[in-house]
Amino acid sequence: MKFLMTLFQIQDYGGIINHAEHLAAGLKQLGHEVDFVMLVPREKIVQRRAPPKDRNKYRKLGTGYWFHQGRGWYGLPRVPYLSKHHRDAFKQKCSKYDAVLWHIPVPTLSKENKGVADWLEVYDGGSKNIAIVHDGNLPELYPHLNYVADKFHAAACVHESAVNSGTMLGIPRKLIVNPFDLTGLDKWTNFDTRKGFVAIQVFKAWKRVDTLIRAIPHMQTKEPKFVGGEGIEYRYMTSQDKCKPKYFDEAGDRIWDKALRFGMTHMGTVPGDVTFQTLREAKLQIDPSYSKKYSSFGAHFNRTTVEAMICGAVPLATDWGMARSRVFAAGKNYIEIPAGCKPQVFADIVDNALTDKNQWLRIKEQNLERVQLFDMRNVAQQYVDLVASTADCELGAPDELAITRCNKNLDFFGIGPVEAARAV
Repeated sequence: MKFLMTLFQIQDYGGIINHAEHLAAGLKQLGHEVDFVMLVPREKIVQRRAPPKDRNKYRKLGTGYWFHQGRGWYGLPRVPYLSKHHRDAFKQKCSKYDAVLWHIPVPTLSKENKGVADWLEVYDGGSKNIAIVHDGNLPELYPHLNYVADKFHAAACVHESAVNSGTMLGIPRKLIVNPFDLTGLDKWTNFDTRKGFVAIQVFKAWKRVDTLIRAIPHMQTKEPKFVGGEGIEYRYMTSQDKCKPKYFDEAGDRIWDKALRFGMTHMGTVPGDVTFQTLREAKLQIDPSYSKKYSSFGAHFNRTTVEAMICGAVPLATDWGMARSRVFAAGKNYIEIPAGCKPQVFADIVDNALTDKNQWLRIKEQNLERVQLFDMRNVAQQYVDLVASTADCELGAPDELAITRCNKNLDFFGIGPVEAARAV
C-alpha cells in the first residue's frame, strides 16, 4: 500500500513526533510506501528554514526527515492550505495513495486559523482518510472533527481515554496503541544491579509531580531518586518569589527544597537517549499523573511507561491514570498507586517496590509479552487492516452536547451553526 501521513501545524507536537516516526518505520519494514507532508495556514511559513546549527540534536528515523523532539521536523514539505492552488495540488497528491493518515485531523483553535474555513476542502482527495486521535479530551478540543466525519473512513485512538471520549464521533473508531521500536528490548532480569527510580514528566498540573515530591522525604530507601522534566508547575514549585502556596508543606517548608535534602536528583529536561539509559539502570519508573476529566473516559498512561518496559524498569502508575485499562492490569503490568493518597502511603509503596524482588521479577517478565503489542510493525499492520476493513471498530453517535460543542468551535472558524447540522 501507499500511505501519505499528514497533520495540521501546531505549536508543540510532543509524542506525535515519536508516533509518526515509528509508524512510518513500521509501515516501511512491512514493505509499504510512506510519504509525509504538513498543512500550514500561510504561504510564508513554507519558506525553508536555514539548516540547524545544532544538527547533532536532530535525528532521522522512519519518515526520513530530520526532527528535534522539542522543535519538530526540519525540511518537511509544507502545504499552505489557504491557497486554492496548493489545496488542489494536495488533493491531487492524496488521490495517488491508498490512505491518508491524519496525525492531527483538524486545525486547532489558534489565532492563525480564526475565521478560516478553507481547511474544509482538503479532505476530498479520493483516498481513505484515517484520523489519529492522540488526545483523551476529544469532546472539548476537537469536536469540530464531527463536521468532516463523513470524510473519514475510521479513527485510530492511541489509548483508552481517546477511544472512549470518541463516543461523540460519527466515525468508526479503534484502539491502536502508540508504536515503539523494540530493538533494544531488555530481556534479562537484573534486579540486583539496578538502583532506585526514575520519574520523567512535563510538570503540568494533571501530571501530579508534586505528589511524588511530597512523598520523597517519607521514603526509607537510600537508592537514587531521579526526577526529570520541567514546565509551568516546575517553575511555580521552584520559584523563590512566586511559589504557589500548595507547594509548601504544613511546616512552611518548600516541598521541592525538602525533597532535594532527602536525596532527590533533578535531571532537568532529559534527551531521549538519556531517558533510555537512565531507565536501563533503574528498578522503577514512576508516573504519578491522573486527571479527573481524562480518567472519566479511561486510561491515559504516559509514553515513558512503555519506554520503561522496553528498558526493563517496572512501572508505577495511579489507579486513575490507568482507569479501566484494556492494555495494562494492576499487579501484572504495573504497581498501583492510589490517586491522591497521602505522602506516607505513596512512600511506603515505593519503598516496598524497591525491595520486593519477587514482585519486580514477576511484573517484568509479564511485560516482556505485553510490550509486544506496541511493536511498530504490529501497530503498522493494524493500520493496514483498518484501511482494509472497519468490521471490528466501535461506533459512536454525536449527542446534543457534542453538537453544541461542535457548533461552538465552528463559530471560531466562521462556520455557522446552520451548516453544522450537516455533520450530525
